[in-house]
Amino acid sequence: MNTTQPHIDEILRAFFEHELAGRRGPVTRQRITRVYQRLLECLETEAEGTLTDDDRVLLAAEREFQPVGAVARTMHANDLRVAIDRFVRKPWLDTDRQERQDVRVQLRLSRAILMFLAANQLIAPYSHALQLLTVQRAITGTKMIYQRRSQPL
Repeated sequence: MNTTQPHIDEILRAFFEHELAGRRGPVTRQRITRVYQRLLECLETEAEGTLTDDDRVLLAAEREFQPVGAVARTMHANDLRVAIDRFVRKPWLDTDRQERQDVRVQLRLSRAILMFLAANQLIAPYSHALQLLTVQRAITGTKMIYQRRSQPL
């Protein structure tokens, strides 16, 4: 029986391959790919602040060999779950600078990743509940921002 947990890069590769498989439109595929790249950047930038001391040591060692993508290659589903919380907030979710549809795709995929982790039993049951609420708040807040912007003055 294999009890090793997949690393973030394996999880995200499977998730985004599935997401892209059902999409034919080039613009939609580009949006999904941009979210993927943005999430990887978020992981590399933000993850260290939430890691345990042992994980930071492992990450530092991995970065010695290959700095690009070190977090995704060494960390696991729970670290991804925590990163999603940051990914749905500024500066990673920027309703002032990102296109409206990019924001929507980022929020939809953030929620879907959490559900994917739970459905595949990669995180403890209900451990993603707080992040789902955070994503839902971001979705609601974004809708309100866009509604205010579209109302005539």
